[in-house]
Amino acid sequence: MASLTMIDQNLDLKEKLTRVLDRATQDAIALLLAHCENQQPSAEPILEWMTASQLARYWQLVNANGDPTTAGIVKWARRPEDEHPLPHAYMGDLLRFHRADVDVWAREEADRRRIQNEHRRLRIA
Repeated sequence: MASLTMIDQNLDLKEKLTRVLDRATQDAIALLLAHCENQQPSAEPILEWMTASQLARYWQLVNANGDPTTAGIVKWARRPEDEHPLPHAYMGDLLRFHRADVDVWAREEADRRRIQNEHRRLRIA
């Protein structure tokens, strides 16, 4: 009779240990998943009006550290009218770029540069 009681106690202990280990495993997995979700950078929303930094990120103009580089954007915005400046507006004293306008400008600028390069190649040949 004592051996049956001992076997019952061992089975009960084994079940309790199994539940504790299962719970610990589930908690560890939940912690790992939460940590991974926190490590992923959240995507910035694409705004209708953007700063030069936001536009640089939108166009993926970043340096080796992943910081936005705005020098080209500002240079393009300051072009004279006859040199197709990057469309922009001032809101107060803050320079802003309208997403739809800069998207059109980028496509047109790519076409202008392609045509310029073709003319250069023809002059060289």
